[in-house]
Amino acid sequence: MRIAIPKERYPLEKRVMVTPTTTQKLVNEGHDVFVENGAGDGVNISDEQYIESGAQIMSDARRMYENIGMIVKLKAPSIEEFTLMNKTILVCMLHSEQNPERIYYAGSQNLTVVELENIRDTKNHRIINQTKITGEVGVYYALRHSEKMPWDMKALVLGYGNVSTGALKACHQLGMETKILRKMEFKYIEDYLKDIDLLINGIFWPASARAKREYIVTRDHLKKTSPNLIILDLSADFPSPFETIRPTTYSQPYYLEDGRVHISLYGYPGLVPITSTKVYSQQIYPIISLIAQNNGLRGIGNCGDLGMAIKKAILDPQKEEWEKYKPQDILSGSKIE
Repeated sequence: MRIAIPKERYPLEKRVMVTPTTTQKLVNEGHDVFVENGAGDGVNISDEQYIESGAQIMSDARRMYENIGMIVKLKAPSIEEFTLMNKTILVCMLHSEQNPERIYYAGSQNLTVVELENIRDTKNHRIINQTKITGEVGVYYALRHSEKMPWDMKALVLGYGNVSTGALKACHQLGMETKILRKMEFKYIEDYLKDIDLLINGIFWPASARAKREYIVTRDHLKKTSPNLIILDLSADFPSPFETIRPTTYSQPYYLEDGRVHISLYGYPGLVPITSTKVYSQQIYPIISLIAQNNGLRGIGNCGDLGMAIKKAILDPQKEEWEKYKPQDILSGSKIE
């Protein structure tokens, strides 16, 4: 199969989804790998390293996508990138549920998408997953805004999943006094917030709660907290269970609301791009190798547990009536990546 690895074009995104080590494995399996020039520059991977691994470097993205069998990237394509792709398999973090207009763009270009965020193992765990890194790096970044040493801080954590586990690990390693707030304790949130330095949200907030604008921490709650409180939202579900949270980006990772620092970055692992790239490349290799060895997605569900997991993550816009997702018909509030 002919596989394309483009440069990521999301603002300030440094990562690349496939390293030379993974590239060499694919080439050794008989596949042709095309890498856009400079794709690895942000994580100190040179074009020469890709060439040594057997890849071909392409300076023209349009030409790179000609007669290509599969495109592998991290972030969903921009509108301009979508227009360069045609009749191929796109493997990426599409997040179509939060950004349904992407179904329209994929459908208009006859793309079949494997949504990496939806590939899960037999225990329903995400295979492409950096949630623990998210929790750890989120805490480390939040400390840039603290005027205290970590061992002199108190942290309150909402949530029990992997992202919260990563945050708890970082807090404990740094010597913070840490409290996990249980669901039954949410009604007492105002009391728990009184002397907190770092408030961490790791809760998956369901769509029903988002639609009703339900909040655990309201603006009035925050006005009664320490003026030095740092609010770290790791889940990036909008609207959030925290009323004052809104999305932030790599170019503007935090903002002040009522004098308190707010951080809600979609893509926390991007703050440690070298580590994140290495982990993603290791995780994605079995997936793209199986698709390539199968010569596409037809019958992929018959290729063991991983093949079935891939099948469940396939988005075929032609089956989703993609034209109904024209951008002008999309409600505001899509997740920002």
